[in-house]
Amino acid sequence: GGAVEEGSECIGSFENGLECGGWSPDGEVLALVTFASDDDGGGDEDEIVNDNNPDAKVPILMTMNTQYEILSEVRLDQCLFPLHSNNDSGGSIHPNAISLCWRPDSSSLAVSTMDANVNNKPLRRIRTYHRTTLQILSLSKEEDGSGRDVPNLLPVAPTWAPAGCSHYVGAVQSSRPLSTKSARARQVSMQVAFMEPNGLRHRECKIHNTIAPKTDKEDFIGIAFNLEGDLLAVSSRVTSHETKSDQSHEYGKVQFYHRSNYHWYLKYELRYDGNAGSPPAVISAIKFSDEDPCKIMVALNRQQERSFEWREYTFRWESSTVYYRSHQSQASASVLAMVIDGKKLNCTPLDKAIIPPPMYASSLELPAPVVGIATRPYFYGEDAKEGQVVFIIALSDGKLALLCFDGFGGKEASAPLFQQPSLLAIVDPFNSIPSNENVDSGYFLKCMSLRDITIIDSEDDSLIVVAASCLETMDGNHHLIDHLVEMKISWDTSSGSAEGPASTLADIMITCSLPLDGHALRIVNWLDTAYSAGARGSVLLELTDGSLMEYSQCGVVKHCETDALLEACPWIAGVYNANNDASSTSSTAIDDALQGHDESSKRFVIGLSSRYRLYCGERLLSSASSSFIISLEHRFIAHITIGSGPQLHFLPLASLRDFDPLMGSDENMALDGYEPRSVERGARLVAIFPKKPSAVLQMPRGNLESISPRALVLPFIMAKIQERDFHTALDIMRRQRVDMNLIVDLDPTNFLEKGGAEQFIGQIENIDKINLFLSSLIDVDTTLWKYPVPSWILSEKNTSASHQADDLKVNKVCKKVRQVMLDAEKDCVTSSGKIVEESHFLLPILSTFAKENPPKLEEALTLIKSNATRDLPNKSKTKSGLLSDRVQSSIQYLAFLADYELIFNTAIGMYDFDLAKAVARHSQMDPKVYLPMLKRWRELPEATARYEVDVKLRRYESALHHLAASDKAVEEEKFAEDHFAKSLKFIEEHSLHKVGLELFKHDVSNHRSIMVSLGERLLKERKPDEALTVFLASNPRHLDGGKRASRSCGDWRTYFACCAEDEETVGNDQATAIAESISSKVGNMREQRENYLSAATILLEYAEDVSYAIDMLILAHLWSEGRRIALQHKRADLVKKVVDGSVSYARVCIDDFAERASTFEKSNNRYAEVIVIRRDAIREAEDAGVNELHHDDSASMFSMQSTASNTSLRSNASGASAGSVGSVGSIASVSTVISVGAKSTFSFTGEVDSMKHKSKFNKIGRDKKKKNQRKKGSAARRMKPGSEEELKELVSTLGHTCPDEHYVDVISETITFLLQSGKQSMAALLFESYKELESAVGQSQDSRKGRDQHEREEREKKERKEGRLNDFNEHPCEKGINAIRCRPLSLSVQNTFSFLA
Repeated sequence: GGAVEEGSECIGSFENGLECGGWSPDGEVLALVTFASDDDGGGDEDEIVNDNNPDAKVPILMTMNTQYEILSEVRLDQCLFPLHSNNDSGGSIHPNAISLCWRPDSSSLAVSTMDANVNNKPLRRIRTYHRTTLQILSLSKEEDGSGRDVPNLLPVAPTWAPAGCSHYVGAVQSSRPLSTKSARARQVSMQVAFMEPNGLRHRECKIHNTIAPKTDKEDFIGIAFNLEGDLLAVSSRVTSHETKSDQSHEYGKVQFYHRSNYHWYLKYELRYDGNAGSPPAVISAIKFSDEDPCKIMVALNRQQERSFEWREYTFRWESSTVYYRSHQSQASASVLAMVIDGKKLNCTPLDKAIIPPPMYASSLELPAPVVGIATRPYFYGEDAKEGQVVFIIALSDGKLALLCFDGFGGKEASAPLFQQPSLLAIVDPFNSIPSNENVDSGYFLKCMSLRDITIIDSEDDSLIVVAASCLETMDGNHHLIDHLVEMKISWDTSSGSAEGPASTLADIMITCSLPLDGHALRIVNWLDTAYSAGARGSVLLELTDGSLMEYSQCGVVKHCETDALLEACPWIAGVYNANNDASSTSSTAIDDALQGHDESSKRFVIGLSSRYRLYCGERLLSSASSSFIISLEHRFIAHITIGSGPQLHFLPLASLRDFDPLMGSDENMALDGYEPRSVERGARLVAIFPKKPSAVLQMPRGNLESISPRALVLPFIMAKIQERDFHTALDIMRRQRVDMNLIVDLDPTNFLEKGGAEQFIGQIENIDKINLFLSSLIDVDTTLWKYPVPSWILSEKNTSASHQADDLKVNKVCKKVRQVMLDAEKDCVTSSGKIVEESHFLLPILSTFAKENPPKLEEALTLIKSNATRDLPNKSKTKSGLLSDRVQSSIQYLAFLADYELIFNTAIGMYDFDLAKAVARHSQMDPKVYLPMLKRWRELPEATARYEVDVKLRRYESALHHLAASDKAVEEEKFAEDHFAKSLKFIEEHSLHKVGLELFKHDVSNHRSIMVSLGERLLKERKPDEALTVFLASNPRHLDGGKRASRSCGDWRTYFACCAEDEETVGNDQATAIAESISSKVGNMREQRENYLSAATILLEYAEDVSYAIDMLILAHLWSEGRRIALQHKRADLVKKVVDGSVSYARVCIDDFAERASTFEKSNNRYAEVIVIRRDAIREAEDAGVNELHHDDSASMFSMQSTASNTSLRSNASGASAGSVGSVGSIASVSTVISVGAKSTFSFTGEVDSMKHKSKFNKIGRDKKKKNQRKKGSAARRMKPGSEEELKELVSTLGHTCPDEHYVDVISETITFLLQSGKQSMAALLFESYKELESAVGQSQDSRKGRDQHEREEREKKERKEGRLNDFNEHPCEKGINAIRCRPLSLSVQNTFSFLA
């Protein structure tokens, strides 16, 4: 056994030593590799050690538990073993070293050994074994199916990838065997090969060679995956040999490869070569964090200082850097995506070519791997010049490369009209030797590394940049703060030549260095450096604790004015002045900015945390977003959400800027976004084009997609319309299928009255696009429902959003555009100066005619005909110009807009039969039909032909005019009468009496015939009043029609007048029948009294039946009139009959008053109970958010409505009955009750069985079996107590219990008549009964309202004590019920009884 260190415990010993070992990730199993003894005879014959090869042994793999008890062991194949188990003094791994690694889920482990005899030569293999049984699971093989072993594996310990990468094993592999000679030359490519769980090799990660090929040697010592498996760290030890001093030194290096788009990119390289001023160090170990996939720890060994150091790095992985260039030349790009891949900087102009990665448009190779890119923004007030430095590239060796678009080595890339950036110069901030001694500031970078290099200002030949630097550990002290370094980089392009960037002089000077309050997390430019003067020379700085700072040139650091983010966000973007944007740089704002007036500026910061939460200050915009971009040109914040339904959201900058957390939700609804768009899960936002409404997304498979979301398209189009750039707006609308009505609807006044239409026609040169615009017009304002105008567009141009839809919009636009085109043709030039020929806008003008409502096809055909006449001025008259190709094409285009049949009908409606023939040539009409028809019309007289055309087109008024014109041409009286009979028949068939009366107003006979015909038509249409007037207005009067019309409308006076004028005698029986028919008409009480009075007048004057007339007057309760008539005819018996009738009616009224008083009191008491229930229901409904008025207890709206209608009918019927009750005791056969349905006027006519009554006395009812019917009556109408239905029933009863106004007038007249007839006692009794009813109603109302007021006050007191005072809920019916009172009797009756009492 070996020596045991003090404090350790020896748990066992291995005779042949241990080669490697490791605990499983779950800490339950320990795996060890040792060797078998030489005299161990156990095992197969193949496993015996070969004495001829002393370097070959049989390794043994064993597993132990936490108690160090052996669980299982297995012998491996013979392998070569290192002479020394430990690494040599140089730190390189022995070629025969054995290593193992565990799978992350602890289910298996992989062992890498150098097998001694594989096809008679040694070969390194990787085997995987089961955790428990150590059964071999796989052996490293090629994936081509040949069964070959994976060659040239290096002794670097393999590593398992995490679960997200199919659990493959990574191992370093060389392109060929590494001999001593090849190892020195290093002309061998290296890669990390990946083996699937089945052992098959699958894909690889090529390792970039970033060292000097002849003087440096590199040995790989380890590889490691991060938590998510998309980051691979490769550590190595580099031996550098200096030729001049003939000395060598070692340093460590770590390369970080990021997997994306099925490609491994070298994104970052850490070198510890001492170039930054610190001594070189070698790497002892690397390890990724188990919690943060972007955090890694590196252990360093400083051999010169004999000290150890560990460093912790946190990376921000961005798929690419996108550079937006505001002023680009034709050969450059406005949206340039740059991807780091080792020494190469891959560039793709997204606005010129969407090339999916890992492909690219051009590539620039630099001297060392790229570790950072700083883009030069466009600064406020700066003029764009070619040859300016636009990129500062940070290299892994600490140097900075300056790139421009017009430097040395520039060449045309694969994308058209794109020139890739070229290298201008390289500067070393750690070894600065200024070319001018006067620029030395005294600051030097020592023991520092730069990151987050940001350009804050520029001049023609210099840049001001800032960067964060972290001091290296000195004397064991940890540095918890960063320093902010300001540098000035200048160059002299006049000294450059074709030799390359080395000939361009560049200097770097450290102008300022100041410590921060912590570690810097991110330094970014303000996005509005081009629009805000204060943003120039300033940057936004975020510390690791989430605090935001502003740094200004010359070392000024202050807290940012905006609200701090709720957590640290590695990805941030800031706007210096949110009140300005890309399109709102007015002259006043510019002048204020130049004078330094920043009081109105408002900072605006958006951040995305490492947990993918998107913040705007203290507001959480999204709980899960993968990426975001602020587009000042489009005034949106775009971000893609993460989840099952990912969407691309657009948040208006103006809404976020004006957001007030104290405002209600309605005012902040804009924060929900504007027109989101669904995207593929895993998509990321790459770029948004500043000059067109397009965004570039990268799908999870790696391909790029350029999309035009509605949120970008619509505001962009609206802005172009406001700028009157109709050509661009129309082109985008056509491509993106946007409704072209928006061109007019956005600002109708601007388009129709302020020159918008003229500029539209002047800019759109393509006739088809004008036709497309016209054909899409509709009489609907699309900004009210389809494309709402954003608030910031309305406020920017002071556009009113309150304009209403115009039903005549299409007609107005068509007229305006047509007039503009006609004026342009007349002047032969458009508003834009384009010269046009005559008839250039023929098709668009036809479109305006066809699009109007109604279509003006007649004007369109007239235009076509006029063009045909103009095109054929000197040709033979026998050949019609309507048959030319141009006319035919115009007709075909017009038929595309309207139906051929409609155009043909319009042509014949113009009575132009040649034009109709030209239209019908290319239609689907049968020539055998339209040719004979047109020929016949040509041969007929003009008026007759036009009459037939009008009849065919159903233009009956015009046809009547032409028919009347043909009548005037007939001279003989016989034929003239026949023609008028034809006209009269035509008038009656098409109801053209008004036109006919106007045409024949000078012909008395024909005019009277038309008047009589009109009266007969009105009589058939059941308009007897109008018919009576027409009959009697004719000259001479048509008495027979007047009599029929007067009887139909019930005008008995006119009827008897017509009979008298016609000298017709009316008999007594006929007069009696007329009187009875009038008295039997249904109506209210007042109408019934008038009908009875009319019937009594007819019986007296025409039937001479005084007794029957008195009966009618009694039914009408006209006691005084009945007494007068009886006394006039000296009929005392009839006088007594009238008096007895009034007494009988009084008795009935007295009983009715008593019943009404009882009914009112009961109903009023029940109403008091029900109204309380309904108030509570209203309060509960309001608490639940339900409209109680539409809520029924039975949960059925139809049942409530039906019940209400039935209740109303019953109530009206009962009220009418109660208001007219009464009977005459001596004439029981005469009913004095006026009620609904007193007499039915409905009768069946015809012999149709379905319209006959079904009873047991006819065949219909006798042959049918009776069905069980539900009981009707009170059981069928049973209602729920306290329901809304019961309340409506009570309200109806209370309203009809009190006598109405007419009923009170009848009672007053009855009382007066009784007093005048000597029936004073009966009159007094009737008067007192009504007074009792009036008093009972008043007392009941006062009592109920008093009780209700008391209960309300008590309830309010109770609620006040309980601390829950609620507002009083009043039912809508309460005011009407509380106002119910009995109407008083007439004043004369009251005054009379005041004396008689």
